[in-house]
Amino acid sequence: MKLIRPVLAVIVILAVLFVGALAALPYIVSTDSIRLHLAQNISAWTGYSVEIRQPPRMSFFPVFRASLSDVTVSKMGDTNTPFMAAERIEVEMSPLDALFGRVAFTETRLINAHFALSEPVEDLPQFVNTLASSSGRLGLAIRQARNVTARKTDSDQQSDKQLQTMPFGRLVLENSSIGFTTRNTERQEQISKINASIDWPQTTSAATVKGKAVWHDETVDYNLNVAQPLLLLARGMSQMSAQITSKPLTISFDGRSNISENIFTEGAFSLSSPSLSESLHWVGLSSDASYSLRATADDAFSIETNVSATPLRIKLSDIVLNLNNMPAKGAAEIGFGKQRPVVTGTLAFQTLNAVSFFHTVTTLVTKVSEDEEAKNYGGYRYAPPRMIDTRLLNSADLDIRLSAQNASIGAAQMTGLAAALQIRDGQAIFDIGDAKAFKGSIQTSIKLSQTEDGQDNIGVRLNAANIDSAAFLTALGLNDPILSGQGNLSVTAETSPQSLQSMLRNARGQISFTLNNGRMLGFDLNDFIAKMKSEGFFALQRRDKVSLDFKRLDVKASLGDGVATLETTKAETMQGALSLTGIIPLTDRSLALSGTLTLPQPAKEAADTPADSGEATPPAPVATPETTELTVTEPLVPPAENLHFFVGGSWDRPFISPSK
Repeated sequence: MKLIRPVLAVIVILAVLFVGALAALPYIVSTDSIRLHLAQNISAWTGYSVEIRQPPRMSFFPVFRASLSDVTVSKMGDTNTPFMAAERIEVEMSPLDALFGRVAFTETRLINAHFALSEPVEDLPQFVNTLASSSGRLGLAIRQARNVTARKTDSDQQSDKQLQTMPFGRLVLENSSIGFTTRNTERQEQISKINASIDWPQTTSAATVKGKAVWHDETVDYNLNVAQPLLLLARGMSQMSAQITSKPLTISFDGRSNISENIFTEGAFSLSSPSLSESLHWVGLSSDASYSLRATADDAFSIETNVSATPLRIKLSDIVLNLNNMPAKGAAEIGFGKQRPVVTGTLAFQTLNAVSFFHTVTTLVTKVSEDEEAKNYGGYRYAPPRMIDTRLLNSADLDIRLSAQNASIGAAQMTGLAAALQIRDGQAIFDIGDAKAFKGSIQTSIKLSQTEDGQDNIGVRLNAANIDSAAFLTALGLNDPILSGQGNLSVTAETSPQSLQSMLRNARGQISFTLNNGRMLGFDLNDFIAKMKSEGFFALQRRDKVSLDFKRLDVKASLGDGVATLETTKAETMQGALSLTGIIPLTDRSLALSGTLTLPQPAKEAADTPADSGEATPPAPVATPETTELTVTEPLVPPAENLHFFVGGSWDRPFISPSK
């Protein structure tokens, strides 16, 4: 009992002293000294000029804190646009240090601060150089670290221990923002609602940055860990890892980097996105801010690669890519030295959907008017449906070589594909140099471009050799094709791709194909001849289990003004020859053709052939011919029978009208 009383007395005395110290803090710590010390601290750490226009407000519970309003940080000698303007800065201090007249900040909190950058990649090395040239503590530490790293060799294990150690503390950003100008486009961008904490206990320890921000209306979570931040500020290499997570995409990096004038980064990089087109637009690939996104569900994307990057070039090796469930491996390089980024590379797919790949790369954004933005277009978000959009063609130059064990273009299946995708000078070209398809081989080229008046244009070139016509027509959507046989096909056409109707209406070009030893399925020639001779007007209907064999079929047609003009159509059969000429309107699916069926007339039997009586007929006496002039005559050939007719009606229900 006697021992407890002195202990209680000591506790009471200490409590009274502590409360008294807290009560005395407002009188011990001068608000002017805090304002001056904060300005000196920021200026010493950054090398920038600091202006605090309002006196601080003090609070002592639950922590000892000073709040300063209307704070600006500017580059030395530049008073026009401050590097940072903060609505308020709050600093937490040690009460014990304050009692002894020392002002030491344990945490600095920037509230509603705005940072103005001209261009992040260029400003970052400049900012680091400004820190290094300042007379403050951080500047001295950076310069000393630069001297150490300049003398460091690969075998020197003690140089890192020579770095200057000093406390840095914790920096918190609340509801802040960063404004900057994008390279080349000069477009003003802003990252808003930044809430982050930067923990760097000492200059020789690791640093972490964690937080959230909003960019282009999407919330982004980020996490950065730097093993040696002081070496990083001293133009040296430091191990680091970073993760960025958002709805449009997720990015991670684990490697090393520096932030000198020649920024260099290398390490393992991965990116995944539920929609590549939306992600590319979100990061600002399009130079037109009025573009609206296509909400596509067929361009999910992921990539894992080893990256080596400088400000002018990015090299990607050991690429493992997956685009819409199409895995591929390869390598690529991206250059930024020209007006537009230049992308080159090779990709080897196991299975490639060429239409999906081409569509994803080229059809990313659609420009719409303000009235259209208020509408809902089903599968699209704020954008009317378009078949193909070529506005991205001026955003980058692309040269990608593709190969695939198995590939498809629509319903067409191919093997051993070798192709190339090029975007250059405002046009995109997808070339298939070689592929096996339809029991033969094909070569094709698809070109997207824009005319001088801004009209989108698509050109198609197709050459097919020894293909199965029935398989080819089935791939085009004709489930019950009329032709069967091996042959060659050549197509050259171009049109405007705004819609299916415009494609048919504006199509122009040439089509030709030849089939040998084939069949015209469902066509009964004998029934056709009988109706031609007995009926004045009849519908041409396909018949089951009937076909017309032909030795050769030649077709040549031209496209223009929404019409296919049959210049030559001729089928040579054992029974005769069938030819057609005329026009086939493409928009209303009607027919306007004239045809001729040429039937050879069978030779007549001799009228005076004697009957066979079974008895031998004595030979006729041989008369000695008179000497006459020799005359050679051609054998009598029966004249051919020509049946003329007109074909009208529609593609799926043609009508035949015999004509003289």
